[in-house]
Amino acid sequence: IVCITNDDTGLYRHLAGVPKAMLPGIGGKKILDFWWETVNLRQLFTEVYLVTNADKYKHYERWATANDFPVENIVNNGSTTLQDQLGAVADLVLAIRSRRLQDDIMVIAGDMLCADQNFDIGQVVRFFRSKPGELIIFYELEDGEESSSRGIVEVCPETHRITRFLEKPQEGETVSRLASVVFYCIQKDTLSYMSQFLELQQEAPQKTFGQFWVCLFRPPFSLSFVLLGLSDYTKWLTHYSAKKQDCLAVAITCRSYARVGLMGNPSDGFNGKTIAMTISNFWAEVTLLESQTLVSRRWNCWLMMNVCCAQPKVLCGSVLQALVPHPLNDPTEFGSLQDLFCISRKEG
Repeated sequence: IVCITNDDTGLYRHLAGVPKAMLPGIGGKKILDFWWETVNLRQLFTEVYLVTNADKYKHYERWATANDFPVENIVNNGSTTLQDQLGAVADLVLAIRSRRLQDDIMVIAGDMLCADQNFDIGQVVRFFRSKPGELIIFYELEDGEESSSRGIVEVCPETHRITRFLEKPQEGETVSRLASVVFYCIQKDTLSYMSQFLELQQEAPQKTFGQFWVCLFRPPFSLSFVLLGLSDYTKWLTHYSAKKQDCLAVAITCRSYARVGLMGNPSDGFNGKTIAMTISNFWAEVTLLESQTLVSRRWNCWLMMNVCCAQPKVLCGSVLQALVPHPLNDPTEFGSLQDLFCISRKEG
């Protein structure tokens, strides 16, 4: 999750506890939406799975029902704190075992974004198919970006093989400016090595992809990618807000004018026939606007609490208390009518 403690402005206080992949972007589009759209439209994969912990599971369940992602494909690893986390490789092994995966797989961190809008995931798949071995995406650090904040790889310029992997190295430990990101293509024959790797690692912090790939990966594919911290998030918002946005549909406004009945009534003996006229200066008006979400507006429930003095039956004043719906467990915004239907049917 985003480290909100670094935010001195208070602008992002409402994002406390929100998974990074669920951060809202331009037009309300979440970071995970970009990946799901990219993966879903190309029809390159037989199945797509999402692995999360128990603490953040509800966030992803809400997202899934709003975006036609199969909820049964969300894998809950059961952890609720950093102390009982499994580790990235263990999470992947859990998904492989529980879903009985026996094919080549692609692993992408849901909180990562590609800075290049021309990025084509199909090119990555085709490159992976054309070369032997595994594939990793890496990028060159920007000026001012510290290597101690990333996993750094040293790559042989001739063979394009990883010769060394350093997890957040100290200054002077390496001259490499190539940072590894969680974007991997893995052959099915390699998956079995992960279980052996986990048997040798006792602590969750050691069960990282970086430690696993030291001897296995060959990364010849290089694109511009960014990892996400709070400063990265604000930079991403600025980057994409500067891009040309799709034009919104024109608002539709219609009026229904008041009617005055002169003779007849649907419930009387005229068999529903009436003679009536409309009045042009009284009407009901409805405006339809394009929206990314379906918003249910409802009145807050107000509680009137009497505040009394020490002496009985002496009313001094009243306090109004509003019952505000919980944004996650009692949502008022939905991705679609289908999303509203599924949540209402399941949770009321």
